[in-house]
Amino acid sequence: MGMAAQGKAKAAKARLAVPAATAMFLVLFLAFLPGAGAARLAAQAASTGPAVPVIACASTYGAGPPSGLSAVPRSLRPGLPAGVAKMLAYYTNDRRTLPPVLAPRGWGCQVQVGADGTTGVDVYPLATSPTPSGTGHEEVQAASDSACQGCVYSTVCALVPGAGKQLGFAMLPCAPLKRGEVVTWISGSAKNNVPPVHDVIALEEPGHDPAHGVVLYDYMTAQGGEASEETCTLPSDQRALCTSILDNFVAHDWLMG
Repeated sequence: MGMAAQGKAKAAKARLAVPAATAMFLVLFLAFLPGAGAARLAAQAASTGPAVPVIACASTYGAGPPSGLSAVPRSLRPGLPAGVAKMLAYYTNDRRTLPPVLAPRGWGCQVQVGADGTTGVDVYPLATSPTPSGTGHEEVQAASDSACQGCVYSTVCALVPGAGKQLGFAMLPCAPLKRGEVVTWISGSAKNNVPPVHDVIALEEPGHDPAHGVVLYDYMTAQGGEASEETCTLPSDQRALCTSILDNFVAHDWLMG
């Protein structure tokens, strides 16, 4: 079974793990539990600074939409200067239960949630459609691997040398980083294999409209690994806007834990 979140930033990579059918609905439910994410959203709603709208995106679900969960407010305060906030909006799923991601205001969007809980959010200029990461088209893409350990491995294996052994995929191949891609460790270390692991890794793909991204990777021996990632592709003169988008993603540990 592949991942239903087709807009995932690295959807071209093979998905290696197939969760048991009996676990799929549980994983999907867990992916949308309010938990710490709801606490962070509540803090945003109560914070200072200009509010930005929260847009509900067209959504598809591999195991049915979530129900009975708290809705994201119609607006949130990302804690950004007015001049930056007016250029951005938050984007969530059609049920308004998914922790939202920042992206340029006035864009189109879609959300896909696979039956295994993997989640993808694509935000793109109106009159266009989602494209694979690294193609140079303007877009913001966020993705969570949920409990899919093979998905986690394909996301982080080229960045975290110890991930194969941690996740049980040490003998499997790993797609290399793209040519010219620049990697910067924000938190953690490529040499740290001792759990608990909490890595935050920044990526930059060069080009006319360079793609800036971030990967979050956590690993606990008893719980396995989890990963989320976001990519922001905007014109070079809007790099500061991408920085605000990615910083917000990291600050709210999107769909992690």
